[in-house]
Amino acid sequence: MTRKTPRLRSLVPAAIALVLALLASACGSGPITKDFASQVKSGPVDELGLLEGKPYGGTHIRFLTCCTAVPQFAALNERTKQFTERTGITVEWSNIPYAAFLQKIVAESAIGGGTYDVLIWPDAWGPSLKIGVQPLDEVMKKDGITLDDFSGPFREAASAGDPTATYGLPFRGFSYNLFYRKDIYAQLGLEPPTTWDEYYQQLELIKNRTDKNPLAGQFSRNNGQDLYTWLTMLWSNGAELFDDSGAPAFTSPAAVAATQKYLETMRQGYTPPESTNWGELESTTNFLKGNAATVLTWSWHLEDFTNPGKAAPELGGNVGVASLPGFPGQDPASYAYTWLTGVLNTSQHQGAAWEYVKWITHADTEREIALDKTDPATTTGITVHNSNMLDPQVIAASQGLPQVQYNTLQSARAIPMNLDWPRIMDILAVAVNEMANGADVPGKLAETADEIRELDR
Repeated sequence: MTRKTPRLRSLVPAAIALVLALLASACGSGPITKDFASQVKSGPVDELGLLEGKPYGGTHIRFLTCCTAVPQFAALNERTKQFTERTGITVEWSNIPYAAFLQKIVAESAIGGGTYDVLIWPDAWGPSLKIGVQPLDEVMKKDGITLDDFSGPFREAASAGDPTATYGLPFRGFSYNLFYRKDIYAQLGLEPPTTWDEYYQQLELIKNRTDKNPLAGQFSRNNGQDLYTWLTMLWSNGAELFDDSGAPAFTSPAAVAATQKYLETMRQGYTPPESTNWGELESTTNFLKGNAATVLTWSWHLEDFTNPGKAAPELGGNVGVASLPGFPGQDPASYAYTWLTGVLNTSQHQGAAWEYVKWITHADTEREIALDKTDPATTTGITVHNSNMLDPQVIAASQGLPQVQYNTLQSARAIPMNLDWPRIMDILAVAVNEMANGADVPGKLAETADEIRELDR
């Protein structure tokens, strides 16, 4: 079975309810915090921006995380000994069970307690969790750190919905891409498509001339996994989820057309009927086992698709990756996904915690990991710094993926950074799944827009 990347989005609405309950029990206020800048020491720094002289030597900090088997996480954990040698700071990684991670992080950020010092979170959680983390802008300015080396959607996620502040630094992020079987494309004389019509023509050809599923699609409503491609197609056709007033805008002619185009993969038989219940895990496993010619998914999956211990033998050297196609006359706009890291505002060791955040997010730390292919357990092609995605050595080490990801991210977008998004996401996911199962597209989109308008009324 393929490893499932950390997502957890289906838990977000419950987590927000937990935040509110916790705050209510604390008399309507967040945890008692300390001024961040006053706890961060100054002085000469080394080439990684870490303070020289080990001013925090002997400090032990705890890192709130999950999913330590993810290759990038495993590589960072393994290399933390290098950080300790430089700083004298020891770091203890937690490994909270996947299903319990969100509730743990919400409890820690809402009521504090000083148990942990550094934490990670996915973009969707930021607006509800930022009450528990320190704004980083003042210490970033003092240390000369900017977000200039990150693409737009990663910078947007760092704000957690507050465009005037930075709450986390990006350290893991993905573009949404087309993966395809290079041998099948060569056999049929195909090149990666530039438009959705061209792609669907390719799927028709694959359907008629091979025994593979043309596409391993995913239409599961769980975790909003049927929204990844839908949002990409919606935005790429010039449509929007919401208008300037925040009202639903996905009933426009452009949105209806994009939705209908998305559903053609199911209605034309390009993806198996059972994919109405497939999520990311099932669709990528279908491709991983050699049963599909293409799959649309997150860039990190190249780690599995090129791992001989996981992928079918015929995938060896045969997996290509490209940016998603678009609509004629429209600018492409793919979906991007980001993990952030920051400092808990109830930490008793915030200066040392900031040193670790600086190290874990430094471009050189990331580059070292991206170039190390000695162990499949720590091999990753994921980079979030533009400088690394454009580095020829990094590109070559990861089969061109960093360059493709960079190209895709230049026009990519983040999900809406607001507290209402998790509930809206669930409503949209149900609607897309129902349309995949045959519901009328214009009617269902209109009904869904009405349902979203009724929220909080």
